Amino acid sequence: MIELFEWPPTRSQRAKWVLEELGVPYKSSDVNLLQNEQQGEPYRKIQPLGVVPALKTPNYSMFESVAIVLQLIDECPEKKLAPSVGSAERAMYYQWCVFAGTEMDPAIMLYFNNSMRPSGPKHDPKLAERGRDDFKIRAEILSNTLKAREYLLGNSFSGADILIGHSCFMARHVGLMDQYPILDSYHNRLQKRPAYQRAYEGYLI
Repeated sequence: MIELFEWPPTRSQRAKWVLEELGVPYKSSDVNLLQNEQQGEPYRKIQPLGVVPALKTPNYSMFESVAIVLQLIDECPEKKLAPSVGSAERAMYYQWCVFAGTEMDPAIMLYFNNSMRPSGPKHDPKLAERGRDDFKIRAEILSNTLKAREYLLGNSFSGADILIGHSCFMARHVGLMDQYPILDSYHNRLQKRPAYQRAYEGYLI
C-alpha cells in the first residue's frame, strides 16, 4: 500500500488531495515537525532534506509535492486528471503545474518567512514586501487566465488545479488573497470538492 508522510497544513496536502481525488488506498503517517521527527534517520532515508511530503510505494519512494502529484496522476490515466501526452492542453497543464512550485510558492513563502513565521531569523520587512509584490504579479497572471473559465485548463478539473489550488490555500492562510476576487472565487470552488475537504479537513478557510 502507498504510504504518505505528511504534516498538515503543508505542501503534503497536495499529495493527500491527489490521492483522495484518485481514490487510491493509502496509509497516512504523520511526521511531527514540531518534535523534529523529520530529522530522524528513518525519515531522512526517505526524504534526505527532512521536509514533507514523501511517498513510499511497493515499487519506489519519492519526494517533492509537485512530482508526487504528477506521478500519481500518470499512474491513473483513467481518472483523466491530465490531458493527453503531446497535446496542446498538456503543454498548458505542465506550465501551470510548474508555475505552482517555482513561481507561486516562493513568493508566498518569502512573504510568510519575513512577516509571520513565529521562529527563525528576524523578519525583514523589505523581503516581506518583495514577496507580496512577487505574489501580486503571479496572482494577476492567474486571475487573467481564470476570469473566463472555471479551471486552469477550461471546464475540466486537473492536477494543475490541485497544485495551484494548494498555493491559493497557502496565500489565503497568510492573508495575500484579499485583493484578488477571481482567484479567491476559484479557490472557493476548489474547496467544494469532496476530495479537497477530506485532504484539508480541519483547515478549510
